[in-house]
Amino acid sequence: MKKFAWMLALALTLSPSAQAIDRVPGTWTYYSVSRDPITDVNNSMVIIDEINDTYGSTALALKCADRDIPSLWAMLKSKNPLIDPDREILPTATVRIGSGAPQTIYGDALYSTSLNGDTDAYTIGFPGGITREMAAGLFRGDRVVIRLDRDPGVGRQTLTYTFPADGFKTAWNAVNRCQQSGRAVSSTPRRTPAGNGSTRSSEAPKFTQWYFTTCTDTASGAVRSQLRAGQTHRCQLVVDTVPNGAVPVAATFSYELEYVEAGRSGKLTLPTRDAWQAGDSGPVMYRADGNRLVFNLPLNVRARSERRYTSINVTANVTFSNGNSKRIYEKLPVTY
Repeated sequence: MKKFAWMLALALTLSPSAQAIDRVPGTWTYYSVSRDPITDVNNSMVIIDEINDTYGSTALALKCADRDIPSLWAMLKSKNPLIDPDREILPTATVRIGSGAPQTIYGDALYSTSLNGDTDAYTIGFPGGITREMAAGLFRGDRVVIRLDRDPGVGRQTLTYTFPADGFKTAWNAVNRCQQSGRAVSSTPRRTPAGNGSTRSSEAPKFTQWYFTTCTDTASGAVRSQLRAGQTHRCQLVVDTVPNGAVPVAATFSYELEYVEAGRSGKLTLPTRDAWQAGDSGPVMYRADGNRLVFNLPLNVRARSERRYTSINVTANVTFSNGNSKRIYEKLPVTY
């Protein structure tokens, strides 16, 4: 018989209006239907036990809200430690949905969670994009396999967990597929109380600076400060802001290349345009880090013998929940 300690702990995180955790008959899939009595935010969740864990100590929870904010995300609870609470180096996760291609989610795109105010070493969070893909696969009847490569200080063994689709369709429908008031989940702003010195909520937040931090090679996992030609990377574009309650709901990214060819410099505007939409999956990932907006972009520059690229220049246009938008332009050097 499986133990239910983790589900009871999860129940304590639900709002006072939460109903009991129900189990889909004949499966180890559970769901809890909950809606905030004031804001009507759907903060329900679906929980799937790992297929080989007979004690229920490892499970995947798909949650419809992050506290009082409508935001689809997933939380994986493991019987093995995943994070060093002091260093907070998150693992690299490889996710495969059914027979689809594996997807790598690096630690900078994952979240740590807290337990009684401290980092929970046994739990990690997944962003909305990959969570929505997992939900769609489970709804089709595909299993989800998650492989975790942890920091050696936590454990050198690679962990592989399998979550079956049994009962998920029933549970997902019971929680209204994590929709909010009949529409798809999207980010909703945290309102900043008006007061002296507060920024008007009708404006976009002030951008103080923006910059690229690191680029992670998707094949080797190597982390670099610049983009290496001929290799695909996930690069973090960070925007420091002065918050005013408005949150990003969409962003578009366009690109141009600077190069040297036959001793002459030039620029080339690329037809490629990437887009991010809150609550939807796509090539661009987003997370908030305090006052920072962090966009994780898939970037690749061809290595050509007759032309040497020197930088890829990114123009980002970010739209906020109050309808305003801001644009930034940043160069990322290219190395060989």
